[in-house]
Amino acid sequence: MLTPPKNEGMLVLDKEKFNKELTVTAIKIDVKKSSLFMKTLADHLLNMKRYQNIIEDPEYVPPNVEQDATNKKRKKNNSPTKYILLSPDIKQDLSNLPEDKQKFIKEECIEVKSYTFIVDYEYWSTDDILRSIIPEEYQIPGSFETVGHIAHLNLREEYLPYKRIIGEIILDKNKHIKTVVNKTGKIDNTFRFFEMELLAGVWDMNAELKESNCTFQFDFSKVYWNSRLQGEHERLVKKFKRNEFICDVMAGVGPFALPAAKNKGSIVFANDLNPKSYEYLKKNVENNKLVNKVFSYNEDGRDFIKNSLKYLNDKSIQEKIIEQRKKDKIESLRKKFKKQNIKNINRNNEKEKIEDNSENIFKTENGTPILFQHYVMNLPAIAIEFLDAFRGIFRDYKDKIKIEQFPTIHCHCFSAAKDRHAEIKSRVENALGHALDEKYIKEIYFVRSVAPSKDMYCISFVLPPEVAFMDENDHQSNKRKLEKSELSDNNNHAKINKIK
Repeated sequence: MLTPPKNEGMLVLDKEKFNKELTVTAIKIDVKKSSLFMKTLADHLLNMKRYQNIIEDPEYVPPNVEQDATNKKRKKNNSPTKYILLSPDIKQDLSNLPEDKQKFIKEECIEVKSYTFIVDYEYWSTDDILRSIIPEEYQIPGSFETVGHIAHLNLREEYLPYKRIIGEIILDKNKHIKTVVNKTGKIDNTFRFFEMELLAGVWDMNAELKESNCTFQFDFSKVYWNSRLQGEHERLVKKFKRNEFICDVMAGVGPFALPAAKNKGSIVFANDLNPKSYEYLKKNVENNKLVNKVFSYNEDGRDFIKNSLKYLNDKSIQEKIIEQRKKDKIESLRKKFKKQNIKNINRNNEKEKIEDNSENIFKTENGTPILFQHYVMNLPAIAIEFLDAFRGIFRDYKDKIKIEQFPTIHCHCFSAAKDRHAEIKSRVENALGHALDEKYIKEIYFVRSVAPSKDMYCISFVLPPEVAFMDENDHQSNKRKLEKSELSDNNNHAKINKIK
């Protein structure tokens, strides 16, 4: 494998030190046979980015053309001969080529030669350069996160002496990157952003990017964004349906909320405690033309969960949603008419053709409130703790809500336990104040590894009626039951260990 010269310990980038001479086998041919040779030797040609595998004959001197003093630069010429450059692993005696290829070359070529050229810094990949400078006892830093024009690194301690040159190499090798930063502190669990230092480029934290058919703008230094979670955003949004009501409790700048509204036709109530996240959430809603499809709030997560039914059943908000749906249908009909080349369709005619069921999504019986179908809680460090806000959330509607109407809660979390699923379930039960029957658990989904012994999960479960209808007396009783159950489990575990 071709590698650059070793430059272990380099702290200031010197591109010249990555130049490497490479000598390959060259086949001198008549220019008229170029296509024949290229086709016959296709599997054995030099295959290096930025380097051609067929070149002008460097030894050819056109008649009546003067050479310069160094005999290196020549005027452009149409050489009657060319060099076909072979893969670096092909020996000059051709002995490691298939016999039929050897025979072909010997019969058709003018001469077998060697050709030397310089492989420079521009050829080597980011990983190649980093392997050259980072001491062998360390692995090279892993992949970095890209947020618009920003490259975000989280360098371990052993790489810190090399952080500036690492930043410069990443900036230099990725033309779309303008800013390279390194995380210097833990994520703020309240507002979910972290301190960063500039390694290379300009300090410009105003990012713009596209994800899931939506455009997002935000100040990366003031809000939380993780491009590595795009797959998780898409996975969860796929579970939502048109006309479903989604409550995004820790919405950030909208990576779940906006795609749910734009791509699935869901109606989303999105909240974040961070004032900056709220600011950019509203901006992104407007930029993506999702006003009256995504409603933004700036509250504590617990308060938002407790207030969620009030917001969803607010008549003024429902009227905005219905009106927006009517406008969308009219616009959709206009586009359909335009596509079919139907002219002179006035607004009254359009309305007559609209089969409008917008109001139906807010119709209920017996004074039952409109309910959310999904709650999303994407704050893995502490989201489980907020589940206590669901205790008694439907207390006032005990005889009116059917079990099939109960929402699914999608709660992200971290776990480093040996039995991750059991530990997550136990924490959820403690927060809910009630046992979580297996029949209510839809899945405990592995999202990604965040450290060698720490993983991110998303537990999706139907809100148990016992929790939704709970009163304070129920909570105290259930708390004692859970404590006894945990004590029993611990005692059994201790007995097993003692037997062992």
